[in-house]
Amino acid sequence: MAKYPVFIIGSPRSGTSALAAGMLSAGYHGFREGNFLSLMTTLGRLVDRHFTTFGNDGPQVLASVVDKRELVKAVAGVFRDIVNRHNPNPPWFDKTGNPEMIEAVPTLLDLWPEAVFIFAKRRALENIVSRLKKFPAHNFEYHCRDWARNMEAWRLMRSNIPQDKFLEVDQQDLIRDPRAAAAGIGRLLGLAESQIAAMSGLFQMDRPQETEAGTAQRVLALADLWDEPKRNLFERICGPEMRAYGYSFDPRYWEKA
Repeated sequence: MAKYPVFIIGSPRSGTSALAAGMLSAGYHGFREGNFLSLMTTLGRLVDRHFTTFGNDGPQVLASVVDKRELVKAVAGVFRDIVNRHNPNPPWFDKTGNPEMIEAVPTLLDLWPEAVFIFAKRRALENIVSRLKKFPAHNFEYHCRDWARNMEAWRLMRSNIPQDKFLEVDQQDLIRDPRAAAAGIGRLLGLAESQIAAMSGLFQMDRPQETEAGTAQRVLALADLWDEPKRNLFERICGPEMRAYGYSFDPRYWEKA
Protein backbone atom coordinates (compact mmCIF):
# COMPACT_ATOMS: atom_id res chain seq x y z
CA MET A 1 0.00 0.00 0.00
CA ALA A 2 1.10 3.57 -0.63
CA LYS A 3 2.71 5.41 2.27
CA TYR A 4 0.50 7.28 4.69
CA PRO A 5 -0.38 9.46 6.46
CA VAL A 6 0.75 12.27 4.19
CA PHE A 7 0.95 15.73 5.70
CA ILE A 8 0.74 18.61 3.23
CA ILE A 9 2.30 21.65 4.86
CA GLY A 10 3.52 25.08 3.77
CA SER A 11 2.44 28.65 3.32
CA PRO A 12 -1.13 29.37 2.19
CA ARG A 13 -1.41 30.22 -1.54
CA SER A 14 1.53 27.94 -2.40
CA GLY A 15 -0.25 25.05 -4.09
CA THR A 16 -1.47 23.24 -0.98
CA SER A 17 -5.04 22.99 -2.32
CA ALA A 18 -3.85 21.56 -5.64
CA LEU A 19 -1.73 19.01 -3.77
CA ALA A 20 -4.73 17.99 -1.65
CA ALA A 21 -6.81 17.58 -4.81
CA GLY A 22 -3.99 15.51 -6.29
CA MET A 23 -4.02 13.20 -3.28
CA LEU A 24 -7.77 12.71 -3.64
CA SER A 25 -7.37 11.93 -7.34
CA ALA A 26 -4.78 9.27 -6.46
CA GLY A 27 -7.19 7.48 -4.14
CA TYR A 28 -6.21 9.00 -0.79
CA HIS A 29 -8.86 10.03 1.72
CA GLY A 30 -8.88 13.24 3.71
CA PHE A 31 -10.41 16.62 4.33
CA ARG A 32 -9.85 19.54 1.98
CA GLU A 33 -8.59 21.47 5.02
CA GLY A 34 -7.19 20.13 8.28
CA ASN A 35 -6.41 23.07 10.58
CA PHE A 36 -6.60 20.85 13.66
CA LEU A 37 -3.24 19.25 14.42
CA SER A 38 -1.45 22.60 14.54
CA LEU A 39 -3.42 23.23 17.73
CA MET A 40 -0.92 20.91 19.44
CA THR A 41 1.76 23.56 19.00
CA THR A 42 -0.45 26.29 20.43
CA LEU A 43 -1.41 24.15 23.42
CA GLY A 44 2.22 23.17 23.94
CA ARG A 45 3.18 26.82 24.27
CA LEU A 46 0.42 27.36 26.81
CA VAL A 47 1.58 24.33 28.80
CA ASP A 48 5.17 25.62 28.79
CA ARG A 49 4.03 29.04 29.97
CA HIS A 50 1.83 27.57 32.70
CA PHE A 51 4.55 25.32 34.09
CA THR A 52 7.12 28.11 33.94
CA THR A 53 4.81 30.12 36.20
CA PHE A 54 3.47 27.40 38.50
CA GLY A 55 5.69 24.36 38.05
CA ASN A 56 8.52 25.19 40.45
CA ASP A 57 6.74 25.95 43.71
CA GLY A 58 7.54 22.81 45.67
CA PRO A 59 5.86 19.50 46.56
CA GLN A 60 2.80 21.14 48.13
CA VAL A 61 1.73 22.54 44.75
CA LEU A 62 0.08 20.10 42.34
CA ALA A 63 1.42 21.80 39.21
CA SER A 64 4.93 21.30 40.55
CA VAL A 65 4.59 17.53 40.88
CA VAL A 66 2.78 16.87 37.59
CA ASP A 67 5.17 15.51 34.92
CA LYS A 68 4.89 18.03 32.08
CA ARG A 69 6.32 15.62 29.51
CA GLU A 70 3.76 12.98 30.39
CA LEU A 71 1.01 15.56 30.14
CA VAL A 72 2.13 16.69 26.69
CA LYS A 73 2.43 13.07 25.55
CA ALA A 74 -1.06 12.27 26.80
CA VAL A 75 -2.55 15.31 25.07
CA ALA A 76 -0.83 14.34 21.81
CA GLY A 77 -2.36 10.89 22.13
CA VAL A 78 -5.82 12.46 22.29
CA PHE A 79 -5.10 14.32 19.04
CA ARG A 80 -3.91 11.08 17.39
CA ASP A 81 -7.03 9.20 18.45
CA ILE A 82 -9.34 11.94 17.17
CA VAL A 83 -7.57 12.19 13.82
CA ASN A 84 -7.50 8.41 13.36
CA ARG A 85 -11.20 8.23 14.16
CA HIS A 86 -12.01 10.81 11.51
CA ASN A 87 -9.77 9.14 8.92
CA PRO A 88 -10.92 5.51 9.13
CA ASN A 89 -10.06 4.59 5.54
CA PRO A 90 -6.40 4.31 4.53
CA PRO A 91 -4.49 5.79 2.92
CA TRP A 92 -5.22 9.29 4.22
CA PHE A 93 -3.69 12.74 4.17
CA ASP A 94 -3.95 16.01 6.08
CA LYS A 95 -3.51 19.52 4.67
CA THR A 96 -2.68 22.27 7.16
CA GLY A 97 -0.78 25.35 6.06
CA ASN A 98 0.73 27.34 8.91
CA PRO A 99 4.02 27.55 10.84
CA GLU A 100 2.51 25.85 13.89
CA MET A 101 1.90 22.71 11.83
CA ILE A 102 5.51 22.72 10.64
CA GLU A 103 6.69 23.04 14.24
CA ALA A 104 4.55 20.00 15.10
CA VAL A 105 6.44 17.74 12.67
CA PRO A 106 8.53 15.94 15.36
CA THR A 107 5.36 15.17 17.32
CA LEU A 108 3.60 14.00 14.16
CA LEU A 109 6.44 11.56 13.52
CA ASP A 110 6.15 10.27 17.09
CA LEU A 111 2.41 9.73 16.65
CA TRP A 112 2.64 8.30 13.12
CA PRO A 113 6.18 6.93 12.54
CA GLU A 114 5.35 6.08 8.91
CA ALA A 115 4.27 9.63 8.11
CA VAL A 116 5.67 11.56 5.15
CA PHE A 117 5.53 15.27 4.40
CA ILE A 118 5.02 17.36 1.27
CA PHE A 119 6.10 20.96 1.70
CA ALA A 120 4.38 23.34 -0.70
CA LYS A 121 6.44 26.44 -1.43
CA ARG A 122 6.14 29.49 -3.66
CA ARG A 123 8.23 32.60 -4.18
CA ALA A 124 7.16 35.43 -1.89
CA LEU A 125 6.41 37.88 -4.73
CA GLU A 126 3.66 35.78 -6.29
CA ASN A 127 2.55 34.39 -2.94
CA ILE A 128 1.92 37.76 -1.34
CA VAL A 129 0.16 39.19 -4.41
CA SER A 130 -2.16 36.16 -4.26
CA ARG A 131 -2.60 36.43 -0.49
CA LEU A 132 -3.61 40.10 -0.69
CA LYS A 133 -6.39 39.23 -3.14
CA LYS A 134 -7.57 36.13 -1.30
CA PHE A 135 -7.24 37.45 2.26
CA PRO A 136 -7.70 41.26 2.11
CA ALA A 137 -8.53 41.47 5.82
CA HIS A 138 -4.81 41.10 6.58
CA ASN A 139 -2.40 43.83 5.63
CA PHE A 140 0.77 43.70 3.54
CA GLU A 141 3.14 43.37 6.49
CA TYR A 142 1.15 40.49 7.98
CA HIS A 143 1.37 38.51 4.75
CA CYS A 144 5.11 39.18 4.42
CA ARG A 145 5.76 38.02 7.97
CA ASP A 146 3.54 34.95 7.68
CA TRP A 147 5.22 33.82 4.44
CA ALA A 148 8.65 34.29 6.04
CA ARG A 149 7.60 32.41 9.20
CA ASN A 150 6.43 29.40 7.18
CA MET A 151 9.56 29.31 5.07
CA GLU A 152 11.93 29.74 8.01
CA ALA A 153 10.12 27.13 10.09
CA TRP A 154 10.47 24.54 7.34
CA ARG A 155 14.07 25.47 6.50
CA LEU A 156 15.04 24.89 10.14
CA MET A 157 12.94 21.72 10.44
CA ARG A 158 13.92 19.83 7.28
CA SER A 159 17.49 19.10 8.38
CA ASN A 160 16.06 17.01 11.24
CA ILE A 161 13.88 14.82 9.01
CA PRO A 162 15.15 11.79 7.05
CA GLN A 163 15.41 12.60 3.34
CA ASP A 164 13.03 9.79 2.40
CA LYS A 165 10.35 11.36 4.60
CA PHE A 166 9.69 14.57 2.70
CA LEU A 167 9.49 16.31 -0.64
CA GLU A 168 9.45 20.01 -1.49
CA VAL A 169 7.11 20.98 -4.35
CA ASP A 170 7.23 24.50 -5.71
CA GLN A 171 3.98 25.90 -7.04
CA GLN A 172 5.70 26.64 -10.34
CA ASP A 173 6.64 22.95 -10.64
CA LEU A 174 2.94 22.05 -10.61
CA ILE A 175 2.34 24.51 -13.46
CA ARG A 176 5.41 24.09 -15.66
CA ASP A 177 5.87 20.33 -15.42
CA PRO A 178 2.91 18.67 -13.71
CA ARG A 179 3.96 15.21 -14.90
CA ALA A 180 7.35 15.53 -13.22
CA ALA A 181 5.74 16.91 -10.07
CA ALA A 182 3.33 13.97 -9.90
CA ALA A 183 6.16 11.51 -10.57
CA GLY A 184 8.20 12.97 -7.71
CA ILE A 185 5.28 12.63 -5.33
CA GLY A 186 4.69 9.12 -6.63
CA ARG A 187 8.27 8.11 -5.81
CA LEU A 188 7.98 9.51 -2.29
CA LEU A 189 4.70 7.72 -1.59
CA GLY A 190 5.23 4.53 -3.57
CA LEU A 191 2.26 5.15 -5.85
CA ALA A 192 1.21 2.96 -8.73
CA GLU A 193 1.54 4.31 -12.28
CA SER A 194 -2.23 4.68 -12.51
CA GLN A 195 -2.26 6.85 -9.39
CA ILE A 196 0.59 9.02 -10.73
CA ALA A 197 -1.26 9.43 -14.02
CA ALA A 198 -4.44 10.49 -12.23
CA MET A 199 -2.54 13.02 -10.15
CA SER A 200 -0.70 14.37 -13.19
CA GLY A 201 -3.98 14.83 -15.03
CA LEU A 202 -5.44 16.70 -12.08
CA PHE A 203 -2.45 19.05 -11.90
CA GLN A 204 -2.77 19.78 -15.62
CA MET A 205 -6.45 20.68 -15.30
CA ASP A 206 -6.51 22.34 -11.86
CA ARG A 207 -4.34 25.46 -11.79
CA PRO A 208 -2.86 25.69 -8.28
CA GLN A 209 -3.74 28.67 -6.06
CA GLU A 210 -5.16 30.76 -8.90
CA THR A 211 -7.10 33.81 -7.70
CA GLU A 212 -7.85 34.91 -11.31
CA ALA A 213 -7.47 33.17 -14.67
CA GLY A 214 -3.81 33.05 -15.66
CA THR A 215 -2.43 34.40 -12.39
CA ALA A 216 -0.94 31.12 -11.19
CA GLN A 217 1.65 31.04 -13.99
CA ARG A 218 2.43 34.74 -13.96
CA VAL A 219 6.01 35.49 -12.88
CA LEU A 220 6.62 38.91 -11.36
CA ALA A 221 9.47 41.29 -10.53
CA LEU A 222 9.82 43.22 -7.29
CA ALA A 223 10.67 46.43 -9.18
CA ASP A 224 7.20 46.37 -10.78
CA LEU A 225 5.24 45.85 -7.57
CA TRP A 226 3.95 48.14 -4.84
CA ASP A 227 5.50 51.45 -3.80
CA GLU A 228 9.02 51.99 -2.52
CA PRO A 229 8.22 51.77 1.21
CA LYS A 230 6.44 48.43 0.66
CA ARG A 231 9.26 47.13 -1.53
CA ASN A 232 11.73 48.01 1.22
CA LEU A 233 9.54 46.30 3.82
CA PHE A 234 9.21 43.24 1.61
CA GLU A 235 12.97 42.97 1.17
CA ARG A 236 13.60 43.38 4.89
CA ILE A 237 11.08 40.75 5.96
CA CYS A 238 11.09 38.29 3.06
CA GLY A 239 14.55 38.87 1.61
CA PRO A 240 16.49 36.48 3.91
CA GLU A 241 14.20 33.53 3.15
CA MET A 242 14.00 34.44 -0.55
CA ARG A 243 17.79 34.17 -0.73
CA ALA A 244 17.94 31.05 1.47
CA TYR A 245 15.62 29.22 -0.96
CA GLY A 246 17.37 30.50 -4.06
CA TYR A 247 14.55 32.72 -5.30
CA SER A 248 15.26 35.77 -7.44
CA PHE A 249 13.69 39.21 -7.15
CA ASP A 250 13.17 39.45 -10.92
CA PRO A 251 11.21 37.48 -13.54
CA ARG A 252 13.69 34.59 -13.58
CA TYR A 253 11.93 33.21 -10.47
CA TRP A 254 14.99 31.16 -9.48
CA GLU A 255 18.25 33.01 -8.81
CA LYS A 256 20.25 30.50 -10.86
CA ALA A 257 17.71 29.96 -13.63
